[in-house]
Amino acid sequence: MAKKLVRFDWAMKKLLRHKANFDILEGFISELLGADIKIKQIIENYKSK
Repeated sequence: MAKKLVRFDWAMKKLLRHKANFDILEGFISELLGADIKIKQIIENYKSK
């Protein structure tokens, strides 16, 4: 039986679809870079077809 893998870009898009989840992104980037990162503004012009 083959394992199902989740692509990272798909998982992030799914997670960040709601503004309430942006604190998760802050935590992820903070841990990745080893610095305290805060999101100041969300740009909502991106449209995916």
